[in-house]
Parts: sequence; structure tokens; C-alpha cells
Amino acid sequence: MISQLKQFVPSSVCLKCEGCCRFHLNDSTWRPKVGQEEVQEGVDTQGYLKTVSRNNQHQCVYFKQADYTCGIYAQRPFECAVYPFVLSQSARGLEVYVHLACPYVQENEVSPQLQDYGAYLKEFFTLPQTKVFLKENSRLLHDYSVFKDELKLVFTIGG
Repeated sequence: MISQLKQFVPSSVCLKCEGCCRFHLNDSTWRPKVGQEEVQEGVDTQGYLKTVSRNNQHQCVYFKQADYTCGIYAQRPFECAVYPFVLSQSARGLEVYVHLACPYVQENEVSPQLQDYGAYLKEFFTLPQTKVFLKENSRLLHDYSVFKDELKLVFTIGG
């Protein structure tokens, strides 16, 4: 399913950014959770990707510092593939937000590209196989309400 998902942020931008895959805390909420059928090595008991301490920060165990790449990119977890978009479940349904801390999002927040990608994602989340995946992996839906100042609602799919 992830192989079907188009990326919003171009690889050339990701490979220059110093944001993703690095966290201030070892148990950061921003660490991706892993679905049932996704990579299980390098995952803690709560289903989050583990981190290692390097350069005064905590980095994903699969992050390659030398070239800012991912050691499991072709098999990366769903949350990694969908980022800088994040999923949250509320009484209104599945909410999809964009993380405003991403430099590419900051540059393109009001662009047609973001609107077009939002429409693309909305369609992606209505596909039967995506609905099944999310139903089977409900733990991928976080509560990001404490980060509301860093997020912008893109759309909601009714519950």
C-alpha cells in the first residue's frame, strides 16, 4: 500500500533537511508507530520505532547520519511515508493534519501543491485497502492535540 503513496516532499528536499527522524526525547510522541504488518525489528514494546542517542539528540535506529537517508526506506512504516501529514481520530472521524514544522510545508502552506496533495490524500484514505489497513492498525492514530499550534487540519473523513 505504501508503494502506491505519492510523496509530497521531494526527496531532494528531505535529504537536505535536519528535522525528520531526529527527536529531542527518547520517547517522543513524534516517533513513528509501526503497523502490524510493517517492519518489527527496531520497534519498542509500545510499537514505536526505537531511537539511538547521537549528537545530543535521539535518532531513529534506521536513520543514516552520513547521508540523511533511511536504512529501510523501501519498507518504511506508513507513518514515515505519509509524513508531514499525521493522522488523528476524533468524534468527527479521521482527521488528517499537516505538520507546520516541516520546512517544505512552511514554503508551500498556501500553494496549489498542498491543496492538490490534500485532495489526493483524501482520495487515498477513502480507498477500501487503506480503510482496512487503518482499521487493522488503529494504534497509528495519535492524539496530537497537545501540538495543535504545530498542526493545520487538511481534512476530516467522517466517522
